[in-house]
Amino acid sequence: MRLYLCPILLATACSDYDLHRDDKIPAGNDTSVDPIPADPPDIEISPSALEFGALLKDCPGQPIDVTITNVGLGDLEISDISFTGNGNSAFSHNGPNTQTLATNESISLTIAFTPTLYLDYEVDLTVTSNDPDEGVATVPASGSGEEGAYFEEGFIQQYNPIVDVLWVIDNSGSMSGSLDSVQANFESFINEFTLLGLDYHMTVITTDMDNPDQSGKFQGPIFTSDMPQSQVVSEFLVTVDQGASGSGSERGFDAVKAALSEPLLSNENAGFLRPDASLSAIVVSDEDDDSSMSTTSFVSFFKGLKPQNTDLARFNALCGDRMGCTDFANGVNATPGTKYIDATEDTLGFFSSICASNYNAALQEISFAAAGMTVNFTLSQTPVTLQSVTVTVDGVVVAQDLNDGWTYDTTSNSITFHGDSIPGPDASVVVNYMVPSECN
Repeated sequence: MRLYLCPILLATACSDYDLHRDDKIPAGNDTSVDPIPADPPDIEISPSALEFGALLKDCPGQPIDVTITNVGLGDLEISDISFTGNGNSAFSHNGPNTQTLATNESISLTIAFTPTLYLDYEVDLTVTSNDPDEGVATVPASGSGEEGAYFEEGFIQQYNPIVDVLWVIDNSGSMSGSLDSVQANFESFINEFTLLGLDYHMTVITTDMDNPDQSGKFQGPIFTSDMPQSQVVSEFLVTVDQGASGSGSERGFDAVKAALSEPLLSNENAGFLRPDASLSAIVVSDEDDDSSMSTTSFVSFFKGLKPQNTDLARFNALCGDRMGCTDFANGVNATPGTKYIDATEDTLGFFSSICASNYNAALQEISFAAAGMTVNFTLSQTPVTLQSVTVTVDGVVVAQDLNDGWTYDTTSNSITFHGDSIPGPDASVVVNYMVPSECN
């Protein structure tokens, strides 16, 4: 383009002056840049983001097609197509790295992603070209490598409001310290019963099968939910204190069988066992069962008391751990409670160590178990990692916590609830977790 300068106030004729004439630019002062083409290219990439989601490690994801188009007027010269960012080697494409596209011409690339590590990937698909405005165009690409696929399963907290509870108290000479703890924390148990609105019968027997005045006979009244709570609490605390002068041969299984069989069932112990109620026996002992019957025989008898639904019969225990235990502060020295613990597991009951500092939490959980509820929910598959497990109760996330939350038991592959987090009647429990899987 030529520009003519004509002074307005001068009468002389203006002369031609070309601003772009080479002879008017002083040598060594050329500051010109490469001109923008009259018809520049313009790159367009679709889609604008690539999301592969969570995939199993070393498993390829579903490929994503990417289209690169020249929407400009000049030729688009692509000089490189690559991936940049940490973990870029997990991504690849099937097209050439260089390409020339005329106006409105496109190329299609297939982008593949195969995670090789257990991590989140965030990289960029980078296209380098002669586009004057976007010489390096980027498209974000993301995905993650996982150890397994996520699995979800749900449970409903079952509930039976009619409950018969039989306490089986070891009254041998070593039990005085443990009985003090039971008495101190019994109010937690009965308060849970009240909050659940249970229709209960409750009474006490001992493990002494040598004394004919005991030997499965009820050691006090049958407490019921029709009685004032204050009366139940005060009188039961007296009844549960059976002293420490009983037989040194603690026969808990034999005592339960005698208490719930004839002739006692129709005589001294009449009116306790109801056909429509769930049955919960709770043994408190610092020594294992010394009955002649095996655990298998006892469990068969005990479940047989509820032939319509054997899940309504649950055996619970406050006894020594499988390796035994000692609580010096309370003077408790317990032998392994193997038979009792086996019975709790075979009947979906609850076990707690008699050497615990207090029984508040244990009695609270036993109160739920007595109502046909459970604190343990067995998973159908095994989680890959504990970190992948999330638990909700009625839509509310529950934290992993030993005192007020949930824990995972590797032996039984189950979620165990504790404290105030134990799901209430008819509560909905949902567990999400990652499970091992193979590439599709």
